[in-house]
Amino acid sequence: MMGFRKVDKGDNVTEPVVTFYVLPSGWKEICKGFDSRKVARLCVDAGWLKPGEDGRTQNSIRLPEIGLKRVYQFNTQVLGSAEPE
Repeated sequence: MMGFRKVDKGDNVTEPVVTFYVLPSGWKEICKGFDSRKVARLCVDAGWLKPGEDGRTQNSIRLPEIGLKRVYQFNTQVLGSAEPE
């Protein structure tokens, strides 16, 4: 399993907000062939990955069926913009 996603449905005015929670084992698989720490830091710098309050690239989140776990928390921007620039 790579992780989870959470969809906060918007109202009639706003779009739904999707948050992706990637488990550390899934992150290593995603970054296979690259330095996963450097990739995470680049994602934080790009604004795709929400860093923890302690400055680390992971957050502690309570997940279904797992409990409290450190995960990489991505926002929808990681998928790219749907609107042409």
